[in-house]
Amino acid sequence: MARNINIKNMGESVKESLLSRERVASSDDNHQLEFVTEFKGLSYVNDSKSIRVTATRYSLEAIEASVVLIIGGDDIDCDYSILANQIKQKVVAIVYLGENSDKILKHCSLVELHFLKANSLNEAVQIATYVGQSGDVVLFSPACQCANENYIKRGNEFKCIVKKLSI
Repeated sequence: MARNINIKNMGESVKESLLSRERVASSDDNHQLEFVTEFKGLSYVNDSKSIRVTATRYSLEAIEASVVLIIGGDDIDCDYSILANQIKQKVVAIVYLGENSDKILKHCSLVELHFLKANSLNEAVQIATYVGQSGDVVLFSPACQCANENYIKRGNEFKCIVKKLSI
């Protein structure tokens, strides 16, 4: 587990320091590794478009910092073992939304990290903010869909919640 990022600037420069340059250059897409803001030393990144486990893995690979991962939704046979290596290397805490937290927990049992359940996205952001340390990235990357909301709605909700933190 790494907690070794030096954030010197805000905005686009923070985004570039957190993400590998190839991924940043290729993604101007909202809801895909979208830097939202920095608050109390934590950088918040909206990756709500990653509704497949492999997409979340690629996002974790692209981030060059320790991660508090907000993950989950309506899990339908997701293979979280795909994330095991990235979780071991980069994730310091997982905040899980949804009913199937045991499925991801079994792939994290050998890794020392916080594993917390949230009942809403708002609660997940609050938990992530509490457990994160200065220099960490709070990454909302669900790795599965949510039956009653699409990724755009969930991403906009995440951004709205995060922006209210500094008010």
